[in-house]
Amino acid sequence: MKLRYQYCIYPTDQQKRLLSQLFGCVLVVWNNTLAYCQELYQQGEKMEKWADRELEYVERSGKIGGKIRTMDRLMTGEYRRLSQKTAVWVATLWGCLCPGLAIAGVPNGTWLSQPQIRFHSSTNTLGQVMKDIQSQNYKVVFLDFRGVSDEVQRRVTWEAREYKLMPVVWVQSPQYRSLTVAELIHEARHGDGIQVDDHFFAHYSEEEFQSLDFQYQKPIFCSIQPFQADLVKRGRCNQLDVQCYATQNFQNCIVLAQRLGAVVSLSERDTFRYREQLGSRPFNVFLWPYNYLPPTTKNLFHAVITFLGEHYGVGKVTAKIIQPRPF
Repeated sequence: MKLRYQYCIYPTDQQKRLLSQLFGCVLVVWNNTLAYCQELYQQGEKMEKWADRELEYVERSGKIGGKIRTMDRLMTGEYRRLSQKTAVWVATLWGCLCPGLAIAGVPNGTWLSQPQIRFHSSTNTLGQVMKDIQSQNYKVVFLDFRGVSDEVQRRVTWEAREYKLMPVVWVQSPQYRSLTVAELIHEARHGDGIQVDDHFFAHYSEEEFQSLDFQYQKPIFCSIQPFQADLVKRGRCNQLDVQCYATQNFQNCIVLAQRLGAVVSLSERDTFRYREQLGSRPFNVFLWPYNYLPPTTKNLFHAVITFLGEHYGVGKVTAKIIQPRPF
């Protein structure tokens, strides 16, 4: 049985103008992409997937809203939840409505929580979520494997490697489970590295960290809160990140990360919106925030509504999705 969705949106006058501007931008990309495809066809090139041509055109021209943009930069924006095909149109929205916006920072890693891992495993979308993460130029995926079976752990790490991501096991809250150093190492048995975070440094001694460093032969990733800077000895961590999750001390946190030569970890719900202040610094995002959704109109609908409501200062948008009907 197939389902169809009907959407109702009730924009204000200002929102109507913005939506009109959006659809005008979409029309420009559509027409230019069509012209590009026709040009390739006349040259005797084989037609490929339409979505691939959209991406190729946008990356080739890069001219959106009078600014040079590449898909690599666009895909690190707020709407990284979307598939590539849908992201083309949202990229157009960004470029047309905010032509002066600069996306900054260099993606490094992101986290998948235990519930997210179980969800993607049960819905057979592990490959898709790894593809989505990789498509936005992240290099590392931190994995919470608490209570996750060996079979699922092996599947998750295999899928990560398939998309050239480094699977690092994030040992969450070891103090509550009274894990020994040997048990910490065992917890990371399926990963290509281990991450110990602020909970570890708050409850484990320097001697225990030295023991971990001596026994564990793969890379060690350390994640700390700003006040824990003195607890981590330089050179012991293969990669250090500072959790800059609070707006109030964000600037000081960036300065600290720079002094330590650390990656800046951002909160998806809070400080991720300030990433343009990072310049060329690498950043992590906590957590990978969205479950996979197929690339349907529903994705674009929610993206437009969210954009108008949150990022353009036009207030709340009244909208609803009517219940799907079979056909």
